[in-house]
Amino acid sequence: MKLTIKGENEILGKSFFINSKVEHKLISESNQLTVLINPLSSIGHQLHLQFGKSNFKLLNENLSEKLIEPLNKFETSEIDFEKLCELISQVLSEYQCTCETENHLDEKRIINAIKYMDANFEKILSLEEVAEKCFLSPTRFLHLFKEKTNLTFRRYQLWNKLIKSLPFLVKNSITETAYTFGFADNSHYTRTFKETFGVTPKFLITKT
Repeated sequence: MKLTIKGENEILGKSFFINSKVEHKLISESNQLTVLINPLSSIGHQLHLQFGKSNFKLLNENLSEKLIEPLNKFETSEIDFEKLCELISQVLSEYQCTCETENHLDEKRIINAIKYMDANFEKILSLEEVAEKCFLSPTRFLHLFKEKTNLTFRRYQLWNKLIKSLPFLVKNSITETAYTFGFADNSHYTRTFKETFGVTPKFLITKT
């Protein structure tokens, strides 16, 4: 694969870790596997600790082979999509944070806020509503959320909605998905999807 990041030379490799908010172009002569990882998950936290200061990292040969093997089996119909996801999860589980048994956020108010957003992902939650659940002022909540998660409240809320919308999108129209998951309209959903994943929702539909 060829990876191009603005301001840097073209890089060749089998697999890459690409940080969030990094504009890039990835060209592959064969099918490629893209894994989106929640930055607040255990694996996301550990990857951030290892690679978070870089725009990208070329993954080692051993990890590349472990990721490519299940993809090859999927392409030859040896396994189905569900099994592919299971095998990829097993490979990435090696990167689970060492603080798996203790929530690394170490802030119950932010943990509660995330749980509340997860449980109400289909709604448009206001900053004031979520901050009140944490017994914090909106200003203090925004500061604490960014400090503990390295994400803004708005960015996490959009990420959460988009990730949860993917299975629904595969079987329904973009417009239905947008309204079901609390986006203002088709355009808002498509724009946010493109900003987050680098492709439009239509790309996902055509690949399923």
